[in-house]
Amino acid sequence: MRKAVTYPAALGLVFWCIASLVTVDALAASLEPVEFEGASQRLNSGGLIRGDRIQGYLAKPEGAGPFPAVIGLHGCAGMHETTKRKLADDLVAAGYVTLLVDSFATRGIDQACLSGTSIVTTRMSDAYGGLTFLARQSFVDIRRVAAVGFSQGAWITLLVAQPRSFEWFVLPSELRFRAAVAFYPLCRAAGLRPGMPTLILIGADDDWTLSEACSLKVVSWGTEGPPIELVVYPGTHHGFYYQHLQPGQKAFGHWVEYNRDAADNAGVRMLQFLKHHLN
Repeated sequence: MRKAVTYPAALGLVFWCIASLVTVDALAASLEPVEFEGASQRLNSGGLIRGDRIQGYLAKPEGAGPFPAVIGLHGCAGMHETTKRKLADDLVAAGYVTLLVDSFATRGIDQACLSGTSIVTTRMSDAYGGLTFLARQSFVDIRRVAAVGFSQGAWITLLVAQPRSFEWFVLPSELRFRAAVAFYPLCRAAGLRPGMPTLILIGADDDWTLSEACSLKVVSWGTEGPPIELVVYPGTHHGFYYQHLQPGQKAFGHWVEYNRDAADNAGVRMLQFLKHHLN
């Protein structure tokens, strides 16, 4: 099943009010620095490539849990502090343990926007390593974990959402992502139809990861399997969720710009989607 939605800008204020109710009264989530190993990659020869040591930031709701969880995957320029804070605050306030995976810090990478394809498998290893790390936490319900990615991280999200992608890595038995949310992913480079419920959020005026490519990809995937929802925001550019991109600016030859209405609507849709598929 698939569903495509074009977001009407006139409803922005309504969704902004709803989003405000989620966050205004919530205490800021405490982000704890953590480290873990990426998942080892299986080679066709039968050998293994061991995962790298990775840094991340962990936040959790109050209480013993177990809670559902989200693994956040940043874009090709990393995750800005304001985005890190907003994502963690919103998710923790809604009852989710949040692990933000930093694929660049321990590798000494400033950005991977000009050579992104060379780091794809490595970042998939990081995502699955984060899943393994969460499986060791008593306050996490490992049966209810989603991947939420942005730009390059959204591309990685679509790749780990593929059926049986976990078989490329060494993981504890039955350890899987259960849902995926992709903010402005590179849909043309996505692989097989996701094997889990998936939400794709993208701007109609995105000149970096084109919304048309996402529409074509969703159509090519067909309607059999878990639900896939594509939401396209008119008049909206790449990076619309990032509050620090105001005013808009050029980055690596592309226009990137925050859009409050789209960001608030997407935040509400994300929480509704996670509640439906993880709770």
